[in-house]
Amino acid sequence: MISPMSNIALRGLSEALHSALRDAADRNHRSLNGEILARLEASFRAGPRDSAAILARVRARAQRLEIPDLTPEVLEGLREEGRP
Repeated sequence: MISPMSNIALRGLSEALHSALRDAADRNHRSLNGEILARLEASFRAGPRDSAAILARVRARAQRLEIPDLTPEVLEGLREEGRP
C-alpha cells in the first residue's frame, strides 16, 4: 500500500524544463515541488471545463491589468502605428 505522502524522484528533466518549472513556480508563488504537484493535480481533475467561467476570469484579469479589448478597430490602429 502506498502512503498518501509518498515521495518520487524525477529523472531526465532537461535544463529547459527545469527552468520553465522554476519560473512558473516563482510566478505562482510556489515552491518547485508545489508547482509540480499543482500541475499534476490539475491534469487529473475530472469533468468538463466551464469555458464561460474561464473567459470571465481572463476578462477580469485583463481589466485589472488594463489590457484593452482587441477589437478589429484596436488591431487596425496598432497596425497603422507599425505594430505587427
